[in-house]
Amino acid sequence: MLKASTTKLVLCATANSLLAGIWRAGKLLGNQTFEHNEAGHLAFAAFLQKYLGIPLYLIADAVEEDYRLESLPHATGAAKHELISRKLNQHYRGMDYRTARFINRDKDKRKDDNYLFVALSNDDFLQAWVKIIQAAEAQLVGVYLLPMLSQILVDKLKLTSPHILLCEKLSSGLRQSYLHNGHLRMSRLVPSVPEETGKLGYFYLVETEKTRLYLMSQRYITRDTPLNLVLASADGATQQISQGISQEQGIECVDVNLGVLAKALGLSASMIQQKPELLHMQLIANGMLVDNLAPDNLTKYFKFGKLKQAIGLTSALVGLVGLIAAGLVFKLGWDNKMALEQAMQDTVIQQHRYDEVAKDFPQTPISADDLKTAVEFNKTIAGFPKSPRRVMQVVSQALEASDAAVLDNIQIQRIRWALTNDLSLKDQDQFIPISTGSGVQGGAEDTLPQGELLVEVAWVTAEIANFTGDYRKALNNVNQFVTNLKADPNVAKVTVLQEPVNVSSFVDLQGSTMDEQSTQRQPALFKLKIMLKSLAELSQTNPDQTGAGSVQP
Repeated sequence: MLKASTTKLVLCATANSLLAGIWRAGKLLGNQTFEHNEAGHLAFAAFLQKYLGIPLYLIADAVEEDYRLESLPHATGAAKHELISRKLNQHYRGMDYRTARFINRDKDKRKDDNYLFVALSNDDFLQAWVKIIQAAEAQLVGVYLLPMLSQILVDKLKLTSPHILLCEKLSSGLRQSYLHNGHLRMSRLVPSVPEETGKLGYFYLVETEKTRLYLMSQRYITRDTPLNLVLASADGATQQISQGISQEQGIECVDVNLGVLAKALGLSASMIQQKPELLHMQLIANGMLVDNLAPDNLTKYFKFGKLKQAIGLTSALVGLVGLIAAGLVFKLGWDNKMALEQAMQDTVIQQHRYDEVAKDFPQTPISADDLKTAVEFNKTIAGFPKSPRRVMQVVSQALEASDAAVLDNIQIQRIRWALTNDLSLKDQDQFIPISTGSGVQGGAEDTLPQGELLVEVAWVTAEIANFTGDYRKALNNVNQFVTNLKADPNVAKVTVLQEPVNVSSFVDLQGSTMDEQSTQRQPALFKLKIMLKSLAELSQTNPDQTGAGSVQP
């Protein structure tokens, strides 16, 4: 079985026989002739079973042909198809094999389209072959008239005369085709051709005159139209006939050797001498198709085959794309897996390095929870239009400026901060001790008053840690802390609201000295009120410190 993608089966049917040829990639592999009888039909049916999946092209060489030249209004799309169908039904109603070939468009104002309507007026010689093709469900591409291929021969032979009468001696008889400016107008087949060489010239002359009279009656030419007679043969047998017609009748006549053209197309001259139709079949095999006369019902298997082939190609393409996509996804997944493993290895290495370095880190007195709480407070404070950052920096710097003993003894319990223009604002809390890390309480609003001087006020509640009853030491720690706060250029005023011990002489002494360890001492709490200078005031009083040394808000 030959591959359908590179092989073609071309048939040429005449009234007496059917010639079948097999081509692969434009090269003739073999041919076979089947007689138009029951034995030939059976032989062709068996032959066709070998090439069911191969595109099949059928050429018809018939006597009963009809040609009509018509002009139609210029149209496109569905309107054009409707016009052509209506004209075909008007001329060839009831005929199966018909077509319309576009020739050209007029150059006048209307610019009508010129068509050549062609049909087989008697297709009885084709029916037997077509029934066999349909029964085998062969992929029939189309049915083509042999004379319509003659205009391709004229183009290949480079004949440029405006009025050409091409005479071809075929197995079926003498074929005369009239072409105007390279386009077929009509063709006629004379089945009986004399074998005697002496009578052949007279036969050509007589048949040419009949064709000329017919062309004049159809107004294709006039009596004065110079007709160029072209005698085509594969062996040069018509050369003497051509010279005789030119000399005796005064008709422009030329002889064309088809052997040269056949050799260029891949055929030998001896083959077309025996079977001249092979030259036209070679044109079909080379892809030089003409208008198709076959109705749609005859070519449905070929169309189904093309559809199946398109679906197969599409499925293969989709499958290929799917495989490529699957490969890319697999590669991406593999790369991600390798990257994950590498990242895990790097993490282990980095963790090991961190553990080695962390061995030398000093122990921090602040727990991770306290650090987390501080970070969350910082995020919350950062969302305020005015933050207590400056107050906290002032307090922090005052603690850092104190002695180490003071720094260890004083623990900040609570800070309340407010941005206000009321200098008499008081802290309304009851001085209840609050655990470390309770937070910063602010009184600023998102929208500040315009045109008023706003000052920052903070109330700081602190405790003397590890208080053992040494009140003098506690007072000294508080005084040093207050002194450090007042020394800060950002501070306008510091007020001690509560001492760690009440030094008033009017307070009664309470307690027991019997067991000092068993008596629970009260915590030494103290409270300060800090009022900061405004930034404008700070820039006026300390212009040199507003740049690098001042506490930023």
